[in-house]
Amino acid sequence: MKTITTFVAMATITLFVVALTAFRAQAATNAANNVAGGSQTLTGSGTVTVNSSTIALVKQVYDSAGNCLASSPADAACNASATSATVPTGTVLKFLIFTKNNTAVALTDIRFQDVLDVTGTGFTYVASSIKRTQIGASEPAATDSAATIFTNANTGTVQTDLADTDVASFVSPNVTAGSTTNGVVSIPANKAFGILFQASKN
Repeated sequence: MKTITTFVAMATITLFVVALTAFRAQAATNAANNVAGGSQTLTGSGTVTVNSSTIALVKQVYDSAGNCLASSPADAACNASATSATVPTGTVLKFLIFTKNNTAVALTDIRFQDVLDVTGTGFTYVASSIKRTQIGASEPAATDSAATIFTNANTGTVQTDLADTDVASFVSPNVTAGSTTNGVVSIPANKAFGILFQASKN
């Protein structure tokens, strides 16, 4: 009898999002006194109100079955708040990057970029795998869980890998949403936006 021992190469994934820090959604309602000038006098039209809210960016990694493996920042609903995960070499993973507009003001020209580690110990991007969250009546709400946003993006609109008129692209090693080379990303009030792409662990 002969014993065969099989070894599976394992690798740890630690999540990083590059080229974006938390950004602020800002809105202002303003008023002016005597804007006509000269002999015309206008009465004051009210007070000034300025609203500001920090918009966070979240990155998560899922297995092919849709189980969340790790999240940055940590999420208690994702693998007991794991921020890294160990998977066998060759595993195809789904990466979700999303943000929530929890304000009453629509956000326009949102941009973020993630640098995929394409080295020999990093990842191989799966061509034509970028999708965006759905729009219109199916657009995710800012109150939705990350799991709901994942499901929405996983069944969302496929984007080309090229930097063109759709909102996301992969030009190695960068996964980009928005920017001057893609379509404009806008997030209506109280909605969420995300992109999902696949990569295999080298």
